[in-house]
Amino acid sequence: MLTRARAHTGALFLLVASTIANVLAYGYQVVQARLLTPPEYAALTALFGILILETVSSQVIQSATATLAARYRARDEEQALHVFVRRWGVRVGAAGAVLGGLIVPAAPTLAALLRLPVLCGALGGLALVLALLFTFALGLLQGLARFVWMGSALIAQAGARLLIGVALVLAGLGVNGAFTGATAAVLVSLIVAAIPLAALVRAARGATATEALGGAETQFFVLSGVVLLAYAALTNIDAVLARSLLAPEEAGAYAGAITLGKIVLFAPLAVGYLLLERTARAHAKGEDTERPLLLGIGFVIATSGVVALAYLVAADRIVPLVVGAQYPATVDVVGIYGVAALLNALLNIWIAYFIGRGEMRIGLLLALAVAAEVVLLFTTAGDAVQMARVVLVVAVATQAASVATFLAMRRASA
Repeated sequence: MLTRARAHTGALFLLVASTIANVLAYGYQVVQARLLTPPEYAALTALFGILILETVSSQVIQSATATLAARYRARDEEQALHVFVRRWGVRVGAAGAVLGGLIVPAAPTLAALLRLPVLCGALGGLALVLALLFTFALGLLQGLARFVWMGSALIAQAGARLLIGVALVLAGLGVNGAFTGATAAVLVSLIVAAIPLAALVRAARGATATEALGGAETQFFVLSGVVLLAYAALTNIDAVLARSLLAPEEAGAYAGAITLGKIVLFAPLAVGYLLLERTARAHAKGEDTERPLLLGIGFVIATSGVVALAYLVAADRIVPLVVGAQYPATVDVVGIYGVAALLNALLNIWIAYFIGRGEMRIGLLLALAVAAEVVLLFTTAGDAVQMARVVLVVAVATQAASVATFLAMRRASA
């Protein structure tokens, strides 16, 4: 009874901590929207879109790490957990060093291509290395149900990003300062996440490798990568392309809608963390996995759904209040984008469920959706409203594909 109470206390703390982290992260976006000009803010939004896309590997690491750690924990396979930590800790560190080393020298070319500051491109390489290590640690905390430390690390990152980023912008460094703060914040959160894992890392150093487990783990990482890469592209490719496809003022208006949409998209983020751990653990024990899924979907609708509805009925009041009066055209975009963000928030819940069960067939459907979205953006997105409509259409299609996949799984189980 006491163990269950502690588990629920940790889960509740993670929900609260995630909310605080989201508020701080959103505060960063709102403050930067007011400190920077619309074209500068569009550049910052594009930078974060690129950062999320390039760190999708780190999201793969977190989700796959959490799933495998939860399975080993559920089955009391301590030696397998130690082997996993040792093997993949080395691989993640090596991959980060290689990728960072490739991105930094390519920064001038990438910056010229996307019309972004060169320093930010170079910082993207460093941010990738830190993000890979951080999300591996975060995945271990998630899979081992160390939710208090996980929530603390998320708060540390969001708080450091707000304080450092705003201070550097006020010092006159503009977009470079804002992105420097975001990079430094990842380092701060990595330090916090490493504290509770020190004993596990020491125990893992002497673990003996098991090739059979290694092959299964690698396959799971690859399949998770397909799913999460597709999801990252679906939720960020429009932000990256907006600066190239739209006029500067239209891109600024769209960036304002993205900022508002992030409330809808990221508010239930902790629910996905909890659902993945619960699903992986229950599936490993042969227990029911549908109840946590339905609870997660209900939570997203009850929270993000209310915000999306507010965007539909009161955009003219919300936009000036949140991002400022310098984004008047955002009023016409945010309602459409808010509904799309709600559907993508639900998609995140579906993905956590599928990965937790080891069901990766959804990856192919998401990859097809990415291809369709890119084609539609290049062929039909002439302004911010049209771009938001493309994102909405694709979000509806992916939601339908997720439900169909779930029903097919139920029929197969029956």
